[in-house]
Amino acid sequence: MSLESLVASWGPTWGPAAVFAGCALEGETSAILGGMIAHRGIAGWLVMAASAAAGAFVADQGWFLLSRHAGTWPRLARLRQLAAASRFQAGLGRHAVLASLIFRFVPGTRILGPVLLAQTGLGWPVFAALDGLSVLVWAGIFTALGYHFGRATEALFGRLPLHDWLWLVLAVGAVALTLHLLWRRRASRKAGPRAG
Repeated sequence: MSLESLVASWGPTWGPAAVFAGCALEGETSAILGGMIAHRGIAGWLVMAASAAAGAFVADQGWFLLSRHAGTWPRLARLRQLAAASRFQAGLGRHAVLASLIFRFVPGTRILGPVLLAQTGLGWPVFAALDGLSVLVWAGIFTALGYHFGRATEALFGRLPLHDWLWLVLAVGAVALTLHLLWRRRASRKAGPRAG
């Protein structure tokens, strides 16, 4: 069985599931890859955007509820201590509704946002509604970016065979992951002296 036929038979099922899991665990890179998969015609753009939104929504709700109801978990307590000194925490109490709508678009607050918002007076149903709206917009933007990146790649290089396309996707993912890890390392170095 060739790679093309394997992806054609399994891609429509496993592509959305992979994007769901990726967006729950990571975020933007997975949503962009979902858009690139949609461009290839393996699954529809709407399916990939919905999978990305659902994965992000589940992760956000999980962090919010965990922070609200499992406050004694040591790792979560440490995360709250690090976050307490962040700029995001400073105006959170007065602007919890706005923060619920925008935290997903602010680098470094994908987990911090729900964790800190759970410590405000914002109720879970309100957070869930605002977050639902936010992740729909977020998923639409990032899967559209991936879709149009796929179109731009095709305009530059022609319609690549699937194995070349997969290497390109892996390379883009590796570069994005490297940049993300470098950014987190830099952010943790900045936060380290303040927390100590």
